[in-house]
Amino acid sequence: MKKSIGVLGLIILFIGYSRAFSAGFDQKIGVVEKLGNYIPMDISFTNSDGKTVALRDLIKKPTVIDLAYYRCTGICTPLMTEIANVINKIDLVAGKNYNIITVSINDNEFTKDAAAKKAEIMNLVKTEIPDSAWTFLTGDSSAISSLTEAVGFNYQSQDGLFTHTGVLIFVSSNGKICRYLKPGYNDRGDFQILPFDFKMAILEASQGEAVPVIDDLVCYCFAYQPKSDTYTFNLFKIFGTGSLVVVVIIFVFVIRKPAKSRKKIS
Repeated sequence: MKKSIGVLGLIILFIGYSRAFSAGFDQKIGVVEKLGNYIPMDISFTNSDGKTVALRDLIKKPTVIDLAYYRCTGICTPLMTEIANVINKIDLVAGKNYNIITVSINDNEFTKDAAAKKAEIMNLVKTEIPDSAWTFLTGDSSAISSLTEAVGFNYQSQDGLFTHTGVLIFVSSNGKICRYLKPGYNDRGDFQILPFDFKMAILEASQGEAVPVIDDLVCYCFAYQPKSDTYTFNLFKIFGTGSLVVVVIIFVFVIRKPAKSRKKIS
């Protein structure tokens, strides 16, 4: 009996330690979503041409922010590659309907690193887009920390290697954080971003701006599901709207019918 209690105590202690370790790990690496917050638009970085630019000069329309680093041998380049694939698939045009900004989280990367990575990735974009549609930035530790903290992007670095998650952050033209989109995986184990989810996140970040009527209707008909990071058809919303329309039609019919009857009698 005492032995069983002792084993049970060890198991409970192990579980408690594991949860505490996992909680500490999650706080250091991962994403804490800060939807509705605003990123500091006055932060300055250096672009792939060596020019100093503030975020407010780049974010003039819905913008996708990709936090990565250019010498990464892990998830960074595959994620950028998938972004390029999505650009080729959706009917929204980069540079016209939205922009993309990739920011290096490594303060030891510089203009040449950004320029090399931009040349590599832009070769994968088959759609004709302006050069300014996708900006590759580097910055000092202060600028990087200001941005990553504002969007809740937590990572660790050691000996030039960075441990971080892959996520796309969609912000409005005034820097409001509107959506986080985590990529999934296809059958081959490669990153996969559903074009529909990407487009919906852009349209959501466009709220308050001129959105095409058909796209506005699409936004209305689909609802974002945070647990799965996807958009699903909002049946209850459509059903509710349809019911309201039916009630209005019946009401108008009932009001107009007696009026016609009285006209015939007179």
